[in-house]
Formats: sequence, C-alpha cells, structure tokens
Amino acid sequence: MTYNRKWLGSALFALALTGLAACGDGAGPVGPAGENSMETIEGTVFYRERMMLPPGVEVEVQLQDISRADAMARVIATVSQVPEGGPPYPFVIEYDPASIDPRMRYALRATISLGEQLMFTSNEYIDPFQGNPVEVLVQRVAEPVQRDTAVLEGRRWLLEALAGEPVAPGAGDKPVDLQFDAEAMQAGGFSGCNRYTGGYSLDGVAVRGNALAFRPMAGTLMACEQGSDLERQYLQMLGAVTAFTLAGDSLSLLAGPEVVATFRAE
Repeated sequence: MTYNRKWLGSALFALALTGLAACGDGAGPVGPAGENSMETIEGTVFYRERMMLPPGVEVEVQLQDISRADAMARVIATVSQVPEGGPPYPFVIEYDPASIDPRMRYALRATISLGEQLMFTSNEYIDPFQGNPVEVLVQRVAEPVQRDTAVLEGRRWLLEALAGEPVAPGAGDKPVDLQFDAEAMQAGGFSGCNRYTGGYSLDGVAVRGNALAFRPMAGTLMACEQGSDLERQYLQMLGAVTAFTLAGDSLSLLAGPEVVATFRAE
C-alpha cells in the first residue's frame, strides 16, 4: 500500500522530540555516533468492515503501560495520521527502550476518529513486542461516542449510594459531591472529610454507558471523626470507574457493567 512518507518522517521526528522531553534533561542511551538509541514498532491498523472512511478521519496508535489495573494506562509513545484510501494503514512508533520496565505490562491501542466521534477501536490485547510487523485489528463502535461533557458539567452531583448501599453525610453533615470542569478536564468536590480534585477522561469505549475514567485524586489532609471511612471507600471507587450513564437528574458511575455509585443533581 502507498502511504504518506512525508507524514511518517514528520511523525518520527516529533516522537523523537517527545522522547527527549520525557527524559527531563534530554539524556538517554547514546550510541557511538552521539545519537539516541531509539527502537521502533512497525505494523498496520485494519478493519474488516466493507466501507470507506469519510475524509478527515484520524488513525492513532499508542504504546501504553497497562500495568496498573486501578489506574489509567500511561502513554509511552503515540503516532497518528490522516490516511488516504482504505486499510491497512501502516504505522511506525519510535520509543526509548530505557523507558520500558520488564516488570511492567505494555500494549498497543489503536483508534480511528472523526473529529470528536470515535468510530473504531481495538478491543483485544496487542503485544507491542511480539516482533514486527504488528497487525492491529480495530472494530467499529456501534454508536459513535461523542466526547462531550455538557451533560456532566455545570451541575453539582450529590452522592446517594455507594456499592448499592445508601450513604450518610460526611463530616459536618455535608454530602459527598462531584463536579466536572470540562474546560480544565478536572473533577472534584467533597469526599466525606476532605476536598479532592483530579483529572478525568472521556476517551475509549465502555462495556456499558459512556466511557469515563478518573486520574489519581489529590486532596486536603484534614483528620475527621465522621466521614473518614466513607471517604476512603468513595475515592477507591473513583479509581475503578470505567463509564457513566445519565437518566434525567440521576448519574450512575460504572466499573465494567456494574453500577458502583449513584448521584442526583442538586
């Protein structure tokens, strides 16, 4: 297949700069000629549906660290392109081998998007180090996911139930709450004893509902006689969330197909 060599060269150059920035001071393994000893993963992204993609779609492939089950995958390197023609779409990811820890687990993830609509995604584990070339199958999303927080933002969500059990107020008889800031992609509120805040993402595909994942939360350090146990359970729950659903003024957070918390809009 013919592909855009100009894009490929630009992508490799950008990734090389990204790898240097990730090292902090730019230092890394240096070969005899003074060049960084980078390695590459080469392969193709393809789908089985008999269809042509609309103009302007973007194919993205990420090398991810997926070692932590309770946290979002960490992106090691990424490459994207606006393809011409049909699949397969070739890709080359360049990464610093010094950033790979043999104790960790890594995977490739590929997506095809049109603007803010996710059209295709890989759903199976792809070993990035199985040997080149790597073939990545992406599957069509039944209903394109709109990455839009308008339904979440601008509201204060009050926690009603956790793991199916009604919850009491936290310290000072204040309810646990959750608010979303779409511009900063930050979520936060009162967790039962302390104030908390952290990032969130709407990327990906959920088993049920709309994809949602919270990044690790930071909080104040108050000690409370009331609400401490609730706070611990609540923050632990946020780390397991993979999706959300909305029904009127009711918000449900899910871990896989299971509802782990419900809120009502104030």
